[in-house]
Amino acid sequence: MSVLPYPPAPELGWYEDDPQFDTTPQAHNDDSQQNLHDNHIEDWDSTVLSSSFTAKNPQIAYVLHNDVTGQDIVIKTSTLLGRKPSLDVPQGAQSARIDDPTRTISRNHAAISIDANGSLWIEDYGSLNGTYILHDGQETQVLKDSPVEITVPTSIRLGDLFFELTQQSD
Repeated sequence: MSVLPYPPAPELGWYEDDPQFDTTPQAHNDDSQQNLHDNHIEDWDSTVLSSSFTAKNPQIAYVLHNDVTGQDIVIKTSTLLGRKPSLDVPQGAQSARIDDPTRTISRNHAAISIDANGSLWIEDYGSLNGTYILHDGQETQVLKDSPVEITVPTSIRLGDLFFELTQQSD
């Protein structure tokens, strides 16, 4: 049986809706990088942190600490957590990259949010290895699209990494 090669791609202009390119030289525009971002196509597969969980002026800061990596993440506002979290978060929120030697944390794994009343919430963002709250020796799974209110101090498991969430001391 012989293998047939793929046919060549059609040349530009073959179809009516093909873009037309001007081949005359153009002067370099310093705003060209900005124009690239103005015409970007939204990433429909990205995670968006809800602005309703964004406290405008939180009074308290928290620290999410991992003993294995020694990483401390300061949480002063609603925070998207992940191995490589999206930078596209609502105004007033932040994203924080988690050092993950276990490779069990998703790119956009979970979010810790501070609501307008100052209450803390955690929500899983459809992670593969789950988000859990540990309380009195019991592990409770946090489900996608079901934020759970948390009290501090508490232990949280993201994938295979355990974190202690405490109030930051002044």
